[in-house]
Order: sequence, then C-alpha cells, then structure tokens
Amino acid sequence: SEPRTPPPLIMRVLFASAAVAAATVLRGSNDNVVESNVTAKQFTFLRSTSNSTGGPPDCGDKYDKLPDFTKEYGATLANTVCTHPGYKSACQVFDDTLQCWFRKMVTGHCDDLPSMFKKRNKDLVKSCNDPDTDHLDIWMNHFTDAEKGYWRNNFKAQAEESKLFDTMNKLIPKQLLCATLHIVDDKCVKYDSVRTQEAR
Repeated sequence: SEPRTPPPLIMRVLFASAAVAAATVLRGSNDNVVESNVTAKQFTFLRSTSNSTGGPPDCGDKYDKLPDFTKEYGATLANTVCTHPGYKSACQVFDDTLQCWFRKMVTGHCDDLPSMFKKRNKDLVKSCNDPDTDHLDIWMNHFTDAEKGYWRNNFKAQAEESKLFDTMNKLIPKQLLCATLHIVDDKCVKYDSVRTQEAR
C-alpha cells in the first residue's frame, strides 16, 4: 500500500510534547517550528520505546564489505535530505537507521532499478527542499511504479517486523523517501556523496 499519514499521537509516551510534535510532523503540517518542542533526547526516548518489540532490521552488508566510497556517501545522506527546520533532531537520532536502510539498498543493488537522475533530479531536489511539500507528494509525483514496488517489497516489509524502521518511517517519512530516490538515482551507488545537481 502507499505511504499513509499515521494517526495523531502515534505513541502514548511520557513525553507528551514529543508525541504532539511527532503527530504534527506525521500530518505533514506546514508548521516548521517543531525542534523547539522536541529535543534529541526526547526523540531518543521515542526511538527506544518504539524499538521495545520487534527484531532488528536487516542492514545488508557492513561498510567494510562494500566499496570504499560507500561509507562516505552514507555520511552525506542526512545532511542532504534533512534540510527542514524542526527535523534535524529526528534525523540525528535516526542517522544510523537511515544508513542501515542505505546499506540494505546497496547490498541488493536496488534490485537493478535504473537511475532517473537526468529526468527528475532538478524537480526532486526542489521538492525535497521545499518545506511545503510533504512525503505524499514525493511518493505520488516522483516514485515510478517500479520504485513503489521496490519500496513495498523491501522497506515496508521490513518496517512490519522492525519497530525501528517503522518509527523512522513515521517520524521522517519525506526525508526517508527522498534519500531512497537519491540512492537509486546515484546508481546505488557510484559516487562518494549525494548528487544534487548535474556533474559538470
């Protein structure tokens, strides 16, 4: 199924302010003032609470089994896709989890999905950097049918088993989808950093 906006207050946790702010994020609200209400410590609590059940996600090969430049690329993901005010704390907390998904994609060569860099990079970067564009816009307007199938068969399948993946998908859904498409467009991957414009 397509990504859905989760219901408000996805977790009944002690940090009420964190839960309220998380719900605002999940609704795709245009209110960018989230970070003032949610600290990295609170997001850490949310993550640890959500991971109390379910197994660890499959991260694929470790970096030492992947090409040397792969780790460098992974280190650029969060800074590239987490540009909106209010999301940086969440992205810091889930950086390891995002890189886990990245390694899983690279290990499986993204199921040989073709790069769409030349066709969509300019519009993708614009949408990913626009705080008024939410995750459903990325899903509907930028994912191909093949990429949607890949997402359902790989990430969503894991999210049903791993609460850590599930929580990341709920708290930073747009950033996660943008990262996924950048990885595909960077040929899963053949570069040492995320490409956000045509190489000259």
